[in-house]
Amino acid sequence: MSDSARDDQQLWQQTVEGLRAELAGISPAERSWITSRLGEVACLQERLHLLFLGADGENLCRSCRGQCCERGRNHLTLVNLLGYLVAEREPPAPDFTLTCPFLGPRGCRIDVGRRPFNCVTFVCDPIEQSLDAAGNENFYALEKELRLGYETFEKRFAGAGLRGLLIRAERLGGAQLLGPLP
Repeated sequence: MSDSARDDQQLWQQTVEGLRAELAGISPAERSWITSRLGEVACLQERLHLLFLGADGENLCRSCRGQCCERGRNHLTLVNLLGYLVAEREPPAPDFTLTCPFLGPRGCRIDVGRRPFNCVTFVCDPIEQSLDAAGNENFYALEKELRLGYETFEKRFAGAGLRGLLIRAERLGGAQLLGPLP
């Protein structure tokens, strides 16, 4: 394992442990707010995934071997990890030696409702061309609504944002992810 992968693994473990501790200390009202918003995000992501499936996305991805997934190293966000931790579930163990630490032999190992924004909103040309006009319009309307959902977290928590959880955690230098914005 390279030094970079080892450093990422260590940062991942520290981030997950730190976020678990933060969640244990938040108020019931704050936990309720987070849980409600995570439900909204998951619902929108499931709806986007249905459009992807309707466009034969799985077969199209399989035919190109998911080349877009090779850019997923830093896509996972605070919202995605919170989805697992609030539900008291373990996120998939990342493998930082891969171009996407959550890509497995059968595709993405992250539940659809907890996948990174970039992963559920990216459509390559073949998938976009497989959607009819109404499907495309619906896709981009859902993408806009989902972006707003992620932005509600970004406006509330220092560790939230679409740039990636590990990037954010590193920049915060140990400060709370669920803390207020600086």
